[in-house]
Amino acid sequence: MMNYSQRYYATKKAKELGITVEEYIARKNGQVINITEPAAPISFEKVQRLENIHITDSMLQIRKTGSIIDTLFSYEGGIPVGTNIMCTGDPGVGKTTVLLHTLANLQQNNPDIKCLFVCAEMSKIQMYKYMQRFPLFGNVETIFTSDYLHSNTKDVIEQLFEKGYDYILVDSIVEVLESIKEDAQMTQGQAEKWLIDLCVKHNEGVNERKCFTSFLLVQQVTKAGVFVGSNKLKHITDAHMELKRESEREGGGTYITFSKNRNGVAGVRFGYQLGNNEINYGTLVTEEEAGEQFELENESGE
Repeated sequence: MMNYSQRYYATKKAKELGITVEEYIARKNGQVINITEPAAPISFEKVQRLENIHITDSMLQIRKTGSIIDTLFSYEGGIPVGTNIMCTGDPGVGKTTVLLHTLANLQQNNPDIKCLFVCAEMSKIQMYKYMQRFPLFGNVETIFTSDYLHSNTKDVIEQLFEKGYDYILVDSIVEVLESIKEDAQMTQGQAEKWLIDLCVKHNEGVNERKCFTSFLLVQQVTKAGVFVGSNKLKHITDAHMELKRESEREGGGTYITFSKNRNGVAGVRFGYQLGNNEINYGTLVTEEEAGEQFELENESGE
């Protein structure tokens, strides 16, 4: 016997697949059944020539953080609207700090936009201590998923995103998907598809403010440095940002590199150092030059 929530999502999923609820439940339970109903008709009205695609100036906007890191995100300098940037890296390399610093600078440098930090990994106390080190973080609207443990995470995120945000930082995908799987009774594949659909929806400006949301998505890697999750998540990203260390033993020589970047340069190294209350960014170094030691310019990200 399913409860109301399980029945609701089974009904919704069955409707998406064009089958009955009973058939969906049977499939999910691994039962072999005969599907006699024809597939639901698919509309191909969106198939058109590239020259006929409707693109407005608002879809081509690029907003700057006012920091040297802008040069890494795009050729124009800044983060384009409606894009998805995946960020991976080993624990402790500074993924949250660098991206939250980027988000805070975006908010400060563009007072008219709305930025959101989805914090699924750190507690309020931890983030408060973070903010004491980096006061700039205080200007970013933040949701702690731990505040909504008694609500369906899927509903919480969908309803909040519907308000319309220009830039959203999610830390991390793994933690959010785990909550979605548990609360909405989804498989890993279903949860990933939900996230992909959600990102694409808001990339296209389908929200109350009609803003073309850009997502900064923190993803974990295995001990071997392998991306956690299916390749479907990679396919929706316009850029894959990796934070690495030159030497694990010394814990220094941290740098940013893009293995994929549709909007800017890939295959270069961008040095950075985390200070007590600032981030010192370095200069771009090509892969050919990466074997040589590079010096930071001591340029504060503030």
